[in-house]
Amino acid sequence: MTPTPQNRRVRVVTSCTREQVQEIRVRAGDSVSLGHRNQQHPAFVWSATEDGHHGWVPEDYIRMTDGRNGVALRDYYSAHLTVSPDEALDVLDQVDDYLLCRNAANVDGWVPASCVEELEEER
Repeated sequence: MTPTPQNRRVRVVTSCTREQVQEIRVRAGDSVSLGHRNQQHPAFVWSATEDGHHGWVPEDYIRMTDGRNGVALRDYYSAHLTVSPDEALDVLDQVDDYLLCRNAANVDGWVPASCVEELEEER
């Protein structure tokens, strides 16, 4: 049985430092203006909130209302985590090759899937 994102644990194998990306936070129901799709990560679309914040948002988190506008279907914050080898993380969601994880300090953030490996299920 393949675990769903919500019941997976991973171990960090490669250090990843929080990327200096334009952070954006949206709440379910927020209106967003939509721009171009990310060429490297096509599951993400450039978005702008009504208060002027910009950043990449998973397209699946947005309901399109017309060609250039949408409404957030769920809360989203684009912050990345800084992680170190052997750190265990709980996976909360996965979009493309990024995992939304929670660390031992209860901090959530996105981590590239290439930085982690699946932990074996305990029996």
